[in-house]
This record gives sequence, C-alpha cells and structure tokens, in this order.
Amino acid sequence: MSAVPPAADPAEDWSGPRPGAGGAGPHRVRRLLWRLLGLVFALVLVGVLGSALAGQDWSVVAVVLRQRDRAQVILLLIGALLVSSVGLAFGLLSWRVVLLELGPPVSFARVVRIFFVGFLSKYIPGRVPGLVATIKVARASGVTFGRLTSAGGVNMSLVMLTGLSIGLLPGVQVLGARVGWLAPAVVLVAVVLIWPDLVNHCVRLLLRLLRRAPVRLASARAVRLSVALQSLSWVVTGLHLWLLAVAMGAPPARSLAVCVGAYALATTLGLLAVVLPDGIGVREAVMAAALSVVLPMPSAAVVALASRLVSTASEVVLGGVALAVAEVVHRRTPKPAAAGGRSGDTVSMSTAQGAAGEGEGDVQTVQHRRVRALDR
Repeated sequence: MSAVPPAADPAEDWSGPRPGAGGAGPHRVRRLLWRLLGLVFALVLVGVLGSALAGQDWSVVAVVLRQRDRAQVILLLIGALLVSSVGLAFGLLSWRVVLLELGPPVSFARVVRIFFVGFLSKYIPGRVPGLVATIKVARASGVTFGRLTSAGGVNMSLVMLTGLSIGLLPGVQVLGARVGWLAPAVVLVAVVLIWPDLVNHCVRLLLRLLRRAPVRLASARAVRLSVALQSLSWVVTGLHLWLLAVAMGAPPARSLAVCVGAYALATTLGLLAVVLPDGIGVREAVMAAALSVVLPMPSAAVVALASRLVSTASEVVLGGVALAVAEVVHRRTPKPAAAGGRSGDTVSMSTAQGAAGEGEGDVQTVQHRRVRALDR
C-alpha cells in the first residue's frame, strides 16, 4: 500500500512566501508566532525538567553511600545511570521501527526530535501543551497526525505487552497464585510474534475510529524487530534497579531476575494508572513489594526511591542532549531547493514528450511502408 502524503500546513512553510504570491505579511506573522511559541515551550520544558530533578528525594543517595565502600557505590550509581540511558535508547529504536514502517522515510535527527519532545513533555503539567508540541514537530518533519497516532498506539501496546511479560520473572514470588493474570500478556506477545498482521488490523481499526486516512502498514519483520527491541529495552533498563539493589546489599545472582522483572512490572502498572503523573506511587509500591523478596522492606523502599531518581536523571540528561544534538544536525542539514520539484517535473515532461514523439515517428514509418507496399 502506498503511503499517504502528509497534509499541508501553512504554518509549517518555513521557506517564506513564494515569489509573486500575496499574503506575505500574514505568513511572516504566523512564522514569527510559531517560533515564539516554540521558544516559550523550550524554556518551559527546561524549567520543568530542572524542577523535576530538584524535586527528587536526593537523601536516598546518602543512604546508599553508607551501605558499603563509597567508591564502589559511586561506580554502581554511574553504572545505573548508563544502563538506564541505554535502555531508553533501545525504546527509541523500537518506536522508530514502527514509525518508519507506517510512511515515507524520516531522518534519524527528526525521529529523535519527535520522540523526545513527546517523551519529555510528560513532565509538563497537563497533556495539551506537550501534545500540541509533538504534533507540531511531527508535521514539520512530514509525519501526519494519523501516522503519529498509529505509531504511538502500536508502540504503547507493545510496551505494555512486553512489560507485563517480563514482569512474570518476579511474579511468582511477589503475586503467588495471582500471577495468572499476567499470562494473557505473554499469550498476546506470542500471537503478535507468530501473526504480526494483528498489529495492522489494530492500526486500521484505530484510524477508522479517528476517521483518519489510512497509512502504510507494518511488515512482519518490523513488528518482530520492534518487539525484540522493546524487550531489550526493558531488560537493559531493569539492570539499573539490580545495581541499586546490589549497592544496598542484595545478593547479586538471586536478585538479577527479580530486579529486571520488578522494574518492568512496576513501570507498566504505573503507565496503566493514567490518573497519576508518570505512575508515581504505584510504581514505587509495586517495586518495593517485589524487592522485599531479596531485601528488607526499608532497604527495598530506598531502592525504589533511588530508582525514580536515576530514571528521571537519565531521561532528562539523555533527552536534553539528544534534542540539542538533533536540533543542531537538523539546522545544518541543507534543505532541498524549492525549484527542484518543478525542474524534475519539467525534465520528466520533456522526456515523456520526447518518447511520445519517437512513438509517433515509428507509427508514421510503419504507415508509410504499408502505403508503398500497396502501390507496388
């Protein structure tokens, strides 16, 4: 199925008014307004990210540092920040696979801009400003609202299913007989891997409900690759919880699977608690309950709070750096000439006319030979 071209947006024509076209004044005003709103959004985002970092419970760092040798604990904390950042990067790659399958190619810098503007907007109070900013950045990158919504819906479904599946690792120890309610998630992940076209059916249904134009559907290989990358994201990110638990005295071998699964389960249940910002409270409660299998409850609560601090710090640092680099790359990338499309059309038209002329000449030659044969 061919991709649906993105809808034109007058406010996104950054190249200025066309020569000879009217309305140059209103166009400049709209362009200036959008740039002003973009600057305000960037300043607000920087402010809320700084506030999010400052609002964390930094006292847990001192508690962790008192558990063992300071140098060892610092190395474990640095390792926790690194693996948390790498896990988030795998999540970006999983979302990118789905996004690229649903439409025309998008440069990696543009993908990074769209992803992290939407991801970091969760720290802004209210969902409307972040949603508007994400849609604006996406459309400026040639990604339609339908394609953005479809990619988000598919990716969020895979995030939930893989998160609940990996959450089975500590499920038996934490939930006991009630672990059975996680089994449907594993079954659905298996179904998606065996029958990836199920994702396409869900995309079509979502677009029909939103009354949006259809988009190109994802291939079986892309769906499986996205599931694999998202599962890898959960595992790698969960290692930060394991490093924190080890710093608090948890047995390394016994706590590895528990910590990886506990992080995936707690974060997924936090995402399902949509009324709470970033699942705050739910995530910490589930995580502490799971960690109590390998740590005393007071130590488990400290690790859960430290996990929130590490996750926030890695998201802010990685997101801020990635956005800054993507913005520099985006501005330095040369834009195609405005006349390129018209020149190409002219060349194509000339070629077509030449081919048509040659075809007419061939027809005339054949007719001339037939007339000469009849004269003979």
